[in-house]
Amino acid sequence: MRISFSAFDCFNRCPAKYQFQYINKIPIPKKAELFFGSLIHEIVQIALKKDPIIPSVDELIAYLKENWDANAFSSAQEAKQYFDMGQNMIRNFHASLKPGFRNIVATEKRFYIPLNEKHTLSGAIDRIDKLPFGAFEVIDYKTSKTMPDQGHVDSDKQLGIYRFAIMNLWPEAKDVRLTLYYLKHDQQITTTRTDEDAETLKNEFIEVAEKIEQEKEWRPKRNSFCDWCDFQHLCPLQKQKVAPKTEGPQEIDNIVEQYLEANKIIQELEPQIHTHFDTEKIEAFHHKKGVVSRSQTGKFTIRKA
Repeated sequence: MRISFSAFDCFNRCPAKYQFQYINKIPIPKKAELFFGSLIHEIVQIALKKDPIIPSVDELIAYLKENWDANAFSSAQEAKQYFDMGQNMIRNFHASLKPGFRNIVATEKRFYIPLNEKHTLSGAIDRIDKLPFGAFEVIDYKTSKTMPDQGHVDSDKQLGIYRFAIMNLWPEAKDVRLTLYYLKHDQQITTTRTDEDAETLKNEFIEVAEKIEQEKEWRPKRNSFCDWCDFQHLCPLQKQKVAPKTEGPQEIDNIVEQYLEANKIIQELEPQIHTHFDTEKIEAFHHKKGVVSRSQTGKFTIRKA
């Protein structure tokens, strides 16, 4: 099978989302962040492909205006905020360019690299430069509002994939620098990877590709991105939360409320039972209504009298 970093990351986060997105191919609404990021990347590529005779900053901003879609945003105010941010990003990017100074060997470089006889790694790299003394540099342009720290970049698996791709596409590369350029902040963060890192990552991708091929249940997995997932309305863990509220029977709502209240009481009582068990050196309490026992893991069970 062909696997990309996005598919790899999606499956690891939530198999159910992978099924919705990559197998069922359920369409999702256009999002402001995706429209904005795509347009800025398009403008960056237009400029890079014309090196060393790059368009002026005014030409690039004019392209932003011509292709702007205010309907992609939730309000006129949000659209203006993004547009102003886009202009600043373009200015930062344009100021960073030094036409003809660096040897840009590829832009938007797509790659398809065999991982083994069954699986292929696919992806695309924004920009690849050849540096003096045989080194290469990958530059990945980012439009996100926040920047990660160096530790996060040093462990970023997508950058590891880029390094793996460069070493396969240009075996003569003596070294590979991996750079994230955050356009909003006009800052770059650079890292490297070793041959051992590449081999470990290659094996991880093969393992996940095998799991995807063997997966049958596609269970949802709760993670930190659940509240922003495009498939909440289909997810067993989220769809009840986002479903339209109807004026129907309230029995289940009342039952769940009682359950939550009862659980709160249990949480308040259990520490007191633990204390008594520890003090008396017992692991079971025989009450006229039942027996409360404590397991080796510290969990209580109840048996009727």
